[in-house]
Amino acid sequence: MATPDGKNARLFYRAGLQRLDDARFLNEAARTTAAVYLGGYSVECMIKALILSRVPEAQQGQAMALFRGARAHDFGWLMGQYTERGGQAMPRELSQDYARVNTWRADMRYSPKVVKDYESAAFVASVVRIVKWADGRL
Repeated sequence: MATPDGKNARLFYRAGLQRLDDARFLNEAARTTAAVYLGGYSVECMIKALILSRVPEAQQGQAMALFRGARAHDFGWLMGQYTERGGQAMPRELSQDYARVNTWRADMRYSPKVVKDYESAAFVASVVRIVKWADGRL
């Protein structure tokens, strides 16, 4: 795994990898809702790392300001920000994975619903593949 240039990109990158480790651990411990929640945050952090890796140092403050509010948790909007800055779109072979993780919402933290084991396992597996793709772009 490559470590991105730039302090802010590295911050989100490291957080994304940590949230992925947390999601895997929680999934194995049958804490499925928390696994999905943190898996989604892993993807969010990795996309933000991708965006920041494409932003010159002098514009980092402006880019970081974009990460406020509800849209900062919207994977579609975040991917749009990445591709607008010249980043590659996610490949077709990840379209099913992207569709699965795109069901994630930041307000899951308030839900008492328990995610089924097989749904959590599939979600975390999709997160792993997306994180691997993102890592290859940094």
